Amino acid sequence: MMATIDQQAIDQQAIYETTRADKPFPVAGVALGIVASAVIAVVGTYFGYLLVVALVLLVIVLAAAFARPEVATLVVFFALYSNLAVILVRQGLPTGVAGGVFLLLGLPLLNNLFIKHRGLVITPVFIVMIGYLGVLLFSAAMAERPSPSYERITSYVLEGLLLYFLVINTVRSNELLRKAIWVVLLAGMAMGSVTLYQGLTETYDNDFGGWATVTQSQTSIGEEDFLGNQPMAPRLAGPIGEKNRYAQIMVVLLPLAIGRIWAERSLKLRLLAAVMIVPIVGGALLTFSRGAGFGLLVTLVALIVVRMVSVRYVVLLAVTVGVVGVGLVPGYLYRISNVNISDILAGNLEESDTSVQGRMTQYLTAIVMIRDNPVFGVGPGQASRYITEYARGIGYKVLDTNRRTHNMYLEEMADTGLVGFSVLMGIIGLTLFQLASMRARFRLLRPDISYTAASLMLSIIAYLATAVFLHLAYIRYFWFLLALSGAAIAIWTAMIEVAPPRRNPLSQAIAEPADTRA
Repeated sequence: MMATIDQQAIDQQAIYETTRADKPFPVAGVALGIVASAVIAVVGTYFGYLLVVALVLLVIVLAAAFARPEVATLVVFFALYSNLAVILVRQGLPTGVAGGVFLLLGLPLLNNLFIKHRGLVITPVFIVMIGYLGVLLFSAAMAERPSPSYERITSYVLEGLLLYFLVINTVRSNELLRKAIWVVLLAGMAMGSVTLYQGLTETYDNDFGGWATVTQSQTSIGEEDFLGNQPMAPRLAGPIGEKNRYAQIMVVLLPLAIGRIWAERSLKLRLLAAVMIVPIVGGALLTFSRGAGFGLLVTLVALIVVRMVSVRYVVLLAVTVGVVGVGLVPGYLYRISNVNISDILAGNLEESDTSVQGRMTQYLTAIVMIRDNPVFGVGPGQASRYITEYARGIGYKVLDTNRRTHNMYLEEMADTGLVGFSVLMGIIGLTLFQLASMRARFRLLRPDISYTAASLMLSIIAYLATAVFLHLAYIRYFWFLLALSGAAIAIWTAMIEVAPPRRNPLSQAIAEPADTRA
């Protein structure tokens, strides 16, 4: 019996060795691993291991994007809204590698054109945008010096016209539009959460890998004590690096979050959208931007005007925003209450806020500039070159350096005149009109689409409200918001053409002439 067992063991060992001998040694795999390890070691040593991690992630994203092209679209949207490419550049990643993230949109574009054989999407708004480019070029040609306008025109072509074209041609389904909105909200939630943590823990010396920058300016957040000490707080700027701009792109997310609360069927997603309101509002308020407060107020009023939600829900939302504001950012209330324009209007300059004096002076200067150059302005992006010259003897504060106007409407009229301003407002107005039409058309048939249209419309309105205090900078956020709206309009228009909404038979009979009903 023992001999039999030993013989079986010998036979099994012989079979195992024969099997191993038949299998080829993975020379290619081992060689590839050695080469990859050497490349990683060299790149990590000379350029930093952040580049290695970024390249590995890029390869993973590329692989996922080739398998599912919509992945590339969502990754680019997250990177764009969270300013991820700029964050990576700040951390030492080469500009070319970071900027290459946006080239990923070429994958879903090519997939739509050559794999799915879908035609290009050209919307009426896009055609008007091409016309706006013509206005910019003509305004620059009419300017005293055209060359300073090249930067703004180039920025519009890349971050406006091209971005709009890519978005409306890559977001081609209602489901992808829904995912895109969620990705943008997740980016806002991530930014706001880091900002909230930084503000609540007062870890201002830590930028959390570029996600939480702190500006050098501080603001007063309370009255002086009996010793004359003024409580101050830094103004946080998130990953954007500019406090007022960061506040603006956070405020416009509030309507999108509210829209998801009403449009989603899943209770978990509704709760997630509701939770997102806290970091979004908290992150905006920690910038201590007065424009953010005005934008939030306009959003709440607009919710009632467009009847997106009932008054009681708006009151509940207002209370939530107030609790977040007072509870998490108690100094913000003092910040916005410390503005007394009546002092300026009454001529009591010593009693007014110096920042308000500067803003009022810039506005008056822009008005004079518009009066002298009413048709095509002084040239795209050139109003700041003339502001100190025009500001002599005007307003309430001496402007000794060139600066932007801090008002999108006045600066646009000063830059491109009434012609350029009218075309830009036409782009915005046409987008809002189309969204309002879609909202009304799908109100009964598809409430989710109706709420989505309303949320996009209110996001644009929130941006326009904050633009009263901000010029048109970081324009990719402005045009991305319009592009997302343009993609939604194109998708819903196609849905109507394929399956037009059914009309009520009774209303149809009433509307038609009697002889045709027979």
